[in-house]
Amino acid sequence: MKLPLLAGTAALMILGGCDEINLGARKTDVAEPVVALEQITVSSQEVTIAGPHGFCVDPTETREKRKSTFVVLGSCAAISNAAHLPEPQVPAILMATVSPKTNGAPIATSTAALKRFFESDAGRAALSRDGKAETVEVIETLGRNGAFYIHARDSSTDTLAGAGGEYWRALFNVKGRIVSASVVSLKEFPISKTEGFNTLGAFADRIKAQNAVASTKP
Repeated sequence: MKLPLLAGTAALMILGGCDEINLGARKTDVAEPVVALEQITVSSQEVTIAGPHGFCVDPTETREKRKSTFVVLGSCAAISNAAHLPEPQVPAILMATVSPKTNGAPIATSTAALKRFFESDAGRAALSRDGKAETVEVIETLGRNGAFYIHARDSSTDTLAGAGGEYWRALFNVKGRIVSASVVSLKEFPISKTEGFNTLGAFADRIKAQNAVASTKP
Protein backbone atom coordinates (compact mmCIF):
# COMPACT_ATOMS: atom_id res chain seq x y z
CA MET A 1 0.00 0.00 0.00
CA LYS A 2 1.34 3.44 -0.91
CA LEU A 3 0.87 5.63 2.16
CA PRO A 4 -0.68 9.07 1.81
CA LEU A 5 1.70 11.81 3.00
CA LEU A 6 -0.38 12.56 6.09
CA ALA A 7 -0.77 8.91 7.11
CA GLY A 8 2.91 8.23 6.55
CA THR A 9 3.92 11.18 8.73
CA ALA A 10 1.52 10.10 11.46
CA ALA A 11 2.87 6.54 11.37
CA LEU A 12 6.48 7.70 11.72
CA MET A 13 5.53 9.91 14.65
CA ILE A 14 3.77 7.08 16.44
CA LEU A 15 6.80 4.83 16.10
CA GLY A 16 9.34 7.49 17.10
CA GLY A 17 10.62 7.61 20.67
CA CYS A 18 8.55 4.80 22.15
CA ASP A 19 11.41 2.30 22.18
CA GLU A 20 13.60 4.62 24.24
CA ILE A 21 11.64 4.81 27.48
CA ASN A 22 10.90 2.56 30.42
CA LEU A 23 7.44 3.15 31.83
CA GLY A 24 8.16 0.94 34.78
CA ALA A 25 11.01 3.12 36.03
CA ARG A 26 9.38 5.24 38.69
CA LYS A 27 11.31 8.00 40.40
CA THR A 28 10.71 6.78 43.94
CA ASP A 29 14.07 4.95 43.91
CA VAL A 30 16.13 7.81 42.52
CA ALA A 31 18.57 9.37 45.00
CA GLU A 32 18.53 12.82 43.43
CA PRO A 33 15.03 14.31 42.96
CA VAL A 34 13.97 15.09 39.42
CA VAL A 35 12.32 18.45 38.87
CA ALA A 36 8.85 17.76 37.47
CA LEU A 37 7.90 20.42 34.93
CA GLU A 38 4.29 21.51 34.50
CA GLN A 39 5.02 22.23 30.85
CA ILE A 40 7.85 22.26 28.33
CA THR A 41 8.37 24.16 25.08
CA VAL A 42 9.96 22.11 22.29
CA SER A 43 10.42 22.00 18.50
CA SER A 44 12.54 25.14 18.15
CA GLN A 45 10.67 26.71 21.07
CA GLU A 46 7.45 26.78 19.05
CA VAL A 47 5.21 24.15 20.68
CA THR A 48 4.31 23.89 24.35
CA ILE A 49 3.37 20.50 25.82
CA ALA A 50 1.42 20.31 29.08
CA GLY A 51 -0.91 17.74 30.61
CA PRO A 52 -4.06 17.73 32.75
CA HIS A 53 -3.85 18.39 36.49
CA GLY A 54 -1.52 16.01 38.29
CA PHE A 55 0.57 15.21 35.20
CA CYS A 56 4.06 16.68 34.83
CA VAL A 57 6.76 16.44 32.18
CA ASP A 58 9.56 13.99 32.91
CA PRO A 59 12.63 15.89 31.62
CA THR A 60 14.77 12.75 31.69
CA GLU A 61 12.57 11.16 29.01
CA THR A 62 12.26 14.13 26.63
CA ARG A 63 13.89 13.55 23.24
CA GLU A 64 14.41 16.27 20.61
CA LYS A 65 15.49 15.02 17.21
CA ARG A 66 15.56 16.37 13.69
CA LYS A 67 12.49 14.38 12.63
CA SER A 68 10.36 14.70 15.78
CA THR A 69 10.23 15.62 19.46
CA PHE A 70 9.09 13.11 22.07
CA VAL A 71 7.81 14.05 25.56
CA VAL A 72 6.67 11.80 28.44
CA LEU A 73 4.39 12.94 31.29
CA GLY A 74 3.56 11.11 34.50
CA SER A 75 2.51 11.75 38.07
CA CYS A 76 4.07 14.97 39.38
CA ALA A 77 4.54 13.34 42.81
CA ALA A 78 6.17 10.20 41.38
CA ILE A 79 8.52 11.99 38.98
CA SER A 80 9.81 14.35 41.69
CA ASN A 81 9.62 11.79 44.50
CA ALA A 82 7.65 14.38 46.45
CA ALA A 83 4.40 13.33 48.15
CA HIS A 84 3.15 16.91 48.47
CA LEU A 85 2.94 17.35 44.69
CA PRO A 86 -0.31 16.49 42.88
CA GLU A 87 -1.12 13.12 41.36
CA PRO A 88 -3.47 12.55 38.41
CA GLN A 89 -6.93 11.13 39.00
CA VAL A 90 -6.31 8.46 36.36
CA PRO A 91 -3.18 6.27 36.72
CA ALA A 92 -1.56 6.41 33.29
CA ILE A 93 1.44 7.62 31.33
CA LEU A 94 1.02 10.41 28.77
CA MET A 95 3.18 10.79 25.68
CA ALA A 96 3.37 13.52 23.05
CA THR A 97 5.26 13.47 19.76
CA VAL A 98 5.62 16.64 17.67
CA SER A 99 6.44 16.39 13.96
CA PRO A 100 8.47 18.80 11.84
CA LYS A 101 6.41 21.36 9.97
CA THR A 102 4.30 19.74 7.27
CA ASN A 103 2.32 20.86 4.23
CA GLY A 104 -0.04 17.88 4.46
CA ALA A 105 -3.81 18.14 4.67
CA PRO A 106 -5.15 19.19 8.10
CA ILE A 107 -6.12 16.39 10.49
CA ALA A 108 -9.60 17.92 10.88
CA THR A 109 -10.40 17.29 7.20
CA SER A 110 -8.63 13.92 6.95
CA THR A 111 -10.38 11.76 9.54
CA ALA A 112 -11.98 9.44 6.96
CA ALA A 113 -8.61 8.76 5.26
CA LEU A 114 -6.90 8.25 8.62
CA LYS A 115 -9.62 5.82 9.70
CA ARG A 116 -9.09 3.72 6.57
CA PHE A 117 -5.31 3.78 7.02
CA PHE A 118 -5.16 2.83 10.70
CA GLU A 119 -7.67 0.02 10.22
CA SER A 120 -5.55 -1.40 7.37
CA ASP A 121 -2.66 -3.83 7.82
CA ALA A 122 -0.14 -1.03 7.23
CA GLY A 123 -1.83 1.22 9.76
CA ARG A 124 -2.08 -1.47 12.43
CA ALA A 125 1.59 -2.31 11.86
CA ALA A 126 2.42 1.35 12.47
CA LEU A 127 0.50 1.21 15.74
CA SER A 128 2.22 -2.00 16.84
CA ARG A 129 5.20 -1.80 19.18
CA ASP A 130 6.89 -4.61 17.27
CA GLY A 131 5.69 -3.58 13.82
CA LYS A 132 3.29 -6.51 13.34
CA ALA A 133 -0.26 -5.74 12.24
CA GLU A 134 -1.66 -8.92 13.79
CA THR A 135 -0.73 -7.75 17.31
CA VAL A 136 -2.98 -4.68 17.16
CA GLU A 137 -6.75 -4.50 17.51
CA VAL A 138 -8.21 -1.12 16.62
CA ILE A 139 -11.17 -0.88 18.98
CA GLU A 140 -12.53 2.48 17.91
CA THR A 141 -11.65 5.55 15.86
CA LEU A 142 -13.44 8.89 15.71
CA GLY A 143 -13.04 12.53 14.77
CA ARG A 144 -13.71 15.08 17.51
CA ASN A 145 -12.82 18.74 18.02
CA GLY A 146 -10.48 18.82 15.04
CA ALA A 147 -8.56 15.72 16.16
CA PHE A 148 -8.48 12.07 15.11
CA TYR A 149 -8.81 9.62 18.03
CA ILE A 150 -7.70 5.98 18.16
CA HIS A 151 -8.48 3.44 20.89
CA ALA A 152 -6.36 0.32 20.38
CA ARG A 153 -5.02 -2.76 22.09
CA ASP A 154 -1.47 -4.04 21.44
CA SER A 155 -0.46 -7.59 22.35
CA SER A 156 3.14 -7.22 21.16
CA THR A 157 5.76 -9.20 23.02
CA ASP A 158 7.94 -6.09 22.76
CA THR A 159 5.73 -4.25 25.24
CA LEU A 160 7.12 -1.26 27.10
CA ALA A 161 8.04 -2.14 30.68
CA GLY A 162 5.16 -1.32 33.01
CA ALA A 163 2.71 -0.53 30.21
CA GLY A 164 -0.58 -2.26 29.63
CA GLY A 165 -1.72 -3.27 26.18
CA GLU A 166 -4.51 -0.72 25.90
CA TYR A 167 -3.98 2.88 24.87
CA TRP A 168 -5.70 5.95 23.43
CA ARG A 169 -4.13 8.31 20.89
CA ALA A 170 -5.11 11.63 19.30
CA LEU A 171 -3.62 13.31 16.23
CA PHE A 172 -4.14 17.04 15.67
CA ASN A 173 -2.40 20.09 14.19
CA VAL A 174 -0.49 22.72 16.14
CA LYS A 175 1.34 25.57 14.40
CA GLY A 176 1.86 23.73 11.13
CA ARG A 177 2.97 20.52 12.85
CA ILE A 178 1.22 17.26 13.75
CA VAL A 179 1.00 16.40 17.43
CA SER A 180 0.38 12.79 18.49
CA ALA A 181 -0.88 12.69 22.09
CA SER A 182 -1.29 9.35 23.85
CA VAL A 183 -2.66 7.90 27.08
CA VAL A 184 -1.04 4.56 27.94
CA SER A 185 -2.59 2.32 30.57
CA LEU A 186 -0.45 0.58 33.20
CA LYS A 187 -0.42 -3.18 33.71
CA GLU A 188 -1.13 -2.88 37.42
CA PHE A 189 -3.81 -0.21 37.10
CA PRO A 190 -6.04 -0.75 34.02
CA ILE A 191 -8.40 2.09 33.17
CA SER A 192 -11.81 2.14 31.51
CA LYS A 193 -12.62 3.24 27.96
CA THR A 194 -14.31 6.38 29.31
CA GLU A 195 -11.36 7.26 31.56
CA GLY A 196 -8.97 6.79 28.65
CA PHE A 197 -10.92 8.98 26.23
CA ASN A 198 -11.61 11.66 28.85
CA THR A 199 -7.97 11.85 29.89
CA LEU A 200 -6.83 11.99 26.28
CA GLY A 201 -9.38 14.70 25.48
CA ALA A 202 -8.16 16.77 28.44
CA PHE A 203 -4.55 16.25 27.33
CA ALA A 204 -5.26 17.33 23.74
CA ASP A 205 -7.30 20.32 24.89
CA ARG A 206 -4.52 21.44 27.25
CA ILE A 207 -1.94 21.33 24.47
CA LYS A 208 -4.23 23.27 22.14
CA ALA A 209 -4.94 25.86 24.82
CA GLN A 210 -1.24 26.31 25.63
CA ASN A 211 -0.61 26.93 21.95
CA ALA A 212 -3.78 28.97 21.38
CA VAL A 213 -5.14 26.52 18.80
CA ALA A 214 -8.85 26.84 18.18
CA SER A 215 -10.83 23.59 18.04
CA THR A 216 -13.05 22.79 15.08
CA LYS A 217 -16.23 20.83 15.79
CA PRO A 218 -16.50 17.62 13.73
